[in-house]
Amino acid sequence: MKKLETMSCRRRLGLLLDYLDKELPAPQRKLLARHRASCRSCASLLKTVEHTVKTLKALKQASPPPASARRALAAALRLL
Repeated sequence: MKKLETMSCRRRLGLLLDYLDKELPAPQRKLLARHRASCRSCASLLKTVEHTVKTLKALKQASPPPASARRALAAALRLL
């Protein structure tokens, strides 16, 4: 793998999920965190990915809607 210090932002994007999951080795985490602090584009993207991951985890834990709501939605969709 190419050294993190010399990677383009595009190549670093592949490491974002590992970074968020804390699966990157400590030295790479530090370099990515430093880059995040200095690159507005990567910082914004990482913030969006963090929000998306949190939202998906919350949805996974949410209880399903009641059967009556599912039937009403199905009926409404059939009218379209």
